[in-house]
Amino acid sequence: MTAEPSKTFCIYPWIHMYVNPDGSVLPCCVADYSKHMGNVRHNNIEQIWNNDKYKSMRQKMLRGRKCEECEGCYAVESAGNQSTRQAKNKQYAHLINLINKTHANGSMPEMTLRHFDVRWSNICNFKCRSCSSTYSSTWAQEDNAQGANKPIHIIAGGVDNDNLYEQFLPHFSDIETFYFAGGEPLLTDKHYDILEHLIKQGKANVQIEYNTNLSNLAYKGKSVLDLWNRFSNIQVFASLDSYGSRAEYIRAGTDWELIKSNIKNIREKCPHVKLNSSSVISAFNVSTIPEFLDHLFDNELFDRENYNPSFYNIINPNFYSFNILTDSIKNNIVNKLQGSMMNYNRHIKREIQGVINNLQNSTYSKKLHEQFLKTTKHYDSIRQQKFAETFPELKELA
Repeated sequence: MTAEPSKTFCIYPWIHMYVNPDGSVLPCCVADYSKHMGNVRHNNIEQIWNNDKYKSMRQKMLRGRKCEECEGCYAVESAGNQSTRQAKNKQYAHLINLINKTHANGSMPEMTLRHFDVRWSNICNFKCRSCSSTYSSTWAQEDNAQGANKPIHIIAGGVDNDNLYEQFLPHFSDIETFYFAGGEPLLTDKHYDILEHLIKQGKANVQIEYNTNLSNLAYKGKSVLDLWNRFSNIQVFASLDSYGSRAEYIRAGTDWELIKSNIKNIREKCPHVKLNSSSVISAFNVSTIPEFLDHLFDNELFDRENYNPSFYNIINPNFYSFNILTDSIKNNIVNKLQGSMMNYNRHIKREIQGVINNLQNSTYSKKLHEQFLKTTKHYDSIRQQKFAETFPELKELA
């Protein structure tokens, strides 16, 4: 089969398989988590690769039809922003001929993995407001202390990840990009196993990418900085949503001074590492993006001219989205962001414009606003935090 010109095609189902900490498989990390393609606890990865769901997805994409799993990308595109689908099609354009090997029923004769993203566990030392116990063991501990009955350490492979690791291992020689996120990847055993395997196999020239909270640069006696210095292509996106007390509120567990120190440590000891940040933009931080950026530059954490951040406009939990902001609040924020753009490079301007697009496409929901207030009050009480004091600029929401 070959692809028709379409606005739905994505290269990922031909080169990638994402695995969640609970073992569920998705076409990528931004796909609808409720629409699984399979589970590695029930079937091996080769079986899932050509199951009915994967075959159907490939057929739909080749025929220009939308896939329900991919609504997130379609929504991003309708707001005028670049989606993961578009970005990955560009990044892996050189692999487009793989689709010509697709059988009429949507199956592939071989598993052609080129992009790797397995979330081995939910082990994490943070409790970010935009996250959940599915991706944070400390969040699960907190919920269980309130009477919930959630598994604390969720392991993708079930009892352990050794079998799952062995399934992916034969594909490592073909992988072009290894992407690590979490949980917290720098607290994950298999992350270090993979880096050491690549070094041993002479594959230290592959692309290594991260989303990490950067709270730990050493794990079980291993220095990630020492390992990074063995690789030539490292891209690190620090998960930073704000600064100071705001950062410590949004991503509970953050010690902002420690994060600043670790960033400077990376820049000093691993100057070849491309270090940027990835921010979840929500109702909490959208109004203070300029202050956040200026803080980063004033403290010499990033270079103003070469800084290339990634802003992800939150979709879930939806009660943290821009849909809880009234029109007057949104208009004020849009004006503020538009007025700040002259101070930043083209990469930052592009990301800010994406935020503005989403603000202008959002619609106020009283129901979501009420859910925001209820949830915020609940976790403020548990974590001994105070929303109104931390975010005085958002007093209209309280």
